[in-house]
Order: sequence, then structure tokens, then C-alpha cells
Amino acid sequence: MTLTAGLASRLREILPADRVIDDPTTLIPYAYDASFWSLRSRRMPDVVVLPETTAEVSGVVRAAATSGTPVVARGGGTGQTGGAVPARGGIVISFARMRRVLEIDRTNLQCLTEPGIVYVDLNAALAPHGLFFPPDPGSGRACSVGGMVANNASGPHAVRWGTTSAYVLGAEVVLADGSVIVTGGQRSKALKSSSGIDLTKLFVGSEGTLGIITRLRLRVQPRPAARAVILAAYDDLAGTVATMDDLFAAGILPATAELLDQSAVKALMAWKPDLALPDGEAVLFIEIEGGKGEIAASAREAEKIVQRRARLTRLAEDEAAIQRLWAARAGLAAASALVFPGKHRVFAGEDLAVPISEIPRTVRRAREIAAETGITVIFYGHFGDGNVHSGILIDPSDPDEVNRADDLADRLHRLAIEVGGTVTGEHGTGAVRSRYMRAEHGDALDVMRRVKAALDPQGIMNPGKLYGDEV
Repeated sequence: MTLTAGLASRLREILPADRVIDDPTTLIPYAYDASFWSLRSRRMPDVVVLPETTAEVSGVVRAAATSGTPVVARGGGTGQTGGAVPARGGIVISFARMRRVLEIDRTNLQCLTEPGIVYVDLNAALAPHGLFFPPDPGSGRACSVGGMVANNASGPHAVRWGTTSAYVLGAEVVLADGSVIVTGGQRSKALKSSSGIDLTKLFVGSEGTLGIITRLRLRVQPRPAARAVILAAYDDLAGTVATMDDLFAAGILPATAELLDQSAVKALMAWKPDLALPDGEAVLFIEIEGGKGEIAASAREAEKIVQRRARLTRLAEDEAAIQRLWAARAGLAAASALVFPGKHRVFAGEDLAVPISEIPRTVRRAREIAAETGITVIFYGHFGDGNVHSGILIDPSDPDEVNRADDLADRLHRLAIEVGGTVTGEHGTGAVRSRYMRAEHGDALDVMRRVKAALDPQGIMNPGKLYGDEV
């Protein structure tokens, strides 16, 4: 019996046979996520399991610990860093069958859910209660909440509402030996606690390298009753930073502040001229939220402040107009594919986050690096919290272009650190950005490694990710 066959046989003693996959053809999709890294070198799991309970996950991990087999948790597979890809083979635990919302507690502003639920499905369940889960990833129609927690994901609304970390109150976690703990208080429904070391936050953002989350207690919020969007065009990137500072000084915290660089505007206008986006060095989309009776006055006050720096503003107050404006932002992927025929978006160097004050310098230097490497790039971002995204467009069949894209991505990561930022604002480290952890964190990386060694002495939990390892 081969090693894989023996492992699968052992796992079929823990789970029903139809929820243990070891057919080589069926395993192929689990070798990939959305990262360019995974597309270039297939890393196959030996076995995939689809548990339905924490007890089954615990049993699988115990079996893996006994044999020293790597274990990788997988949600929606939408990650862009190779985080859910089995870099060193072993067992992939898919949470496709653990998607239930177990409880919605409106009075206490929280819910209990399994990790496999898709972000939009969770919000659909919360909507009838007038609630929502604020982190808003661009892949929200496909990504799992467990994956969001593993990577501390966020999106456009992070400027006001914060990242996923702020909403995780507790978690049920299977540790590397198969034992199970509950963080945040075994029976707690409190919205805050100063009791003990905050183990919940230790697991948030650890990308499945310290344990596997099987249940989440999440804080949720009342959904704002109304919103308005201000579109503002600027002749100079520096004006966008000054506008944000003006809004902050006035005590206004936008729900979102999205930046479209001139490259993004040009692509969108070539794709859909009827969007009628203004030209200039940058365009901002600023969303204001509030109660129905106050939103009109709040939006007009904000627009007057924005007009101090912007060359042109446009206010959208009815929902149809708002959705039309956001369609422009959402259409970037389609625009890129159509405007640059033969080019494909690759996820590499796409998730820099820098101080807001450094956004103009970062974007301008990033443009220069793109020109130096001869690579087409569209720049945009979640301006309100400094997240600068680089849409790198290449012909993946051209080895020279691929090499130049690798050089570009490397230089963009180093640029982020140079200006006082981070190599990832919301997508995670995974295998793709592990090499930059020493440069960003210094000696703190050694402490991370000690935590990893204490909780996972065999190194079986998602090896090859996060801690500076090369795979």
C-alpha cells in the first residue's frame, strides 16, 4: 500500500468514504488558489477531506499528528498568496460542508457561524435582522469567512469599520495535536474582555499555521440606513491626501475612500465610455453613511470640504446612481482584460499598504518601476487606510515578461517597507510574501517562530507559509 493510500484508508476510518478524496484527477483543483505562485508550480495534496463537525476535524488532525503529515485548511480557495495550497503535500481540510450560521443574537450584536460560510451568504442571513458583518473583501461573493479570519482580510469599508480582526470575539480551534480549545471565553457572550491573554487575536491572521478554526463568534453591526457617494477628480495626487486630512479635521470619517489612479480611469473609460469618469491624475470615491434623516446634510457638508482640493465633484444620493458609480470600481477586472488584449491579471505585489501621507510618493514610484520593467500596471486602492493595489497585467506564456513581472513585484514589496508600510494590507502573507517577513518585522519574526514552535512542534500546520520559509 502506498503512503497516500494508507493515509486515505486511515482517514476513511474517521470520515465517511465519500468525504475523503484521493483520486489524483479530483485533487487537482486543490493545488491552486488565485495566486500567480500557485499557477506556476502545481503543489498537489495527498488527500482532501470534507468534514462536517469539529470532532471530525479533530480526528483528522490527530491522525496527521501521529504520522507527521502536513495539514492545510481551505475555505473558498480565493486567496492570492498560496495560503490554502499544500506547499508540502499532505492533507487539505476543505470547509465546503461547514457553512452553517448557528446563531444570530441581535440584542448582543453577535453571531455564531462555521468557517466555511461565504461572506455574502453570512450577510444575507444577517440582513433580515438589520445587521451586517462589516469587513468587505473584493472576493466577498466567493471567499469564506474562515479564510477572511485566517488572513485578517478587509476591503473598501476598513477605513470606517476596521479589519476582520476587530470583529472576531472568539473561536473554536483545533490545535496541532488534535485537541480543541475555545478562545474568548467558553460561554462568553460579552462584547469585550480583559481576561487573560487574547488568544483569539493570536489565531486571527495566523493563516492556519497555529491551529484550525472550526467555529467563530463574530461581532456584527446595525446596518446604516442610508448612504451617499462623492466622486472627486484631482489634477494632483497630493490633493487626495489633503482632502482626507480635511475630512478628518472636520470630524468626518468616510465609510469608504477609494482611489482610482489615472491608469485605472483610462482603462475604465476605454471599456465603458458611458461611465463618464473625469480625467486627471486621480479620482476618489468617498462614501458617507448615516441615518435617513441626516445623510443629505452630512453628504453635502462632506462635498463642500472635498471641493476645496478637487477639480470636480459629483454627488450621488439615490441608490441607482450610487450603484452606477460603484460599478465603475467593480469593473476594473473586466476593463483590464478587454483594454489590454493578450494580457492577464496576475496576483503578485498587489497588496501594498502604506501611510496615507505616502500614497502619492508610493504610486508615483510604483509607476516608475512599472515603466522600468516594461510591465503594464493599473493602480487603485482603498485610499482611506492606505491600501494600494497594483493590477499587474502580463502574457503568462512569455517567460521574459514573467521574469520582469517577478522583478516588479519584488520591487513593489520592498518599496512598501521603505516608505514605512507593509507588504500586505489585507490579502495575507502565505508563501508569496514570506520572504519579506524579516525585512518588515526584524527580530519580531523570531518571536513569531517561537510561538509557532510552541503550538506546532512538528511543523505540520500549513508548513512553508508566513515565517520566512522558502517553498
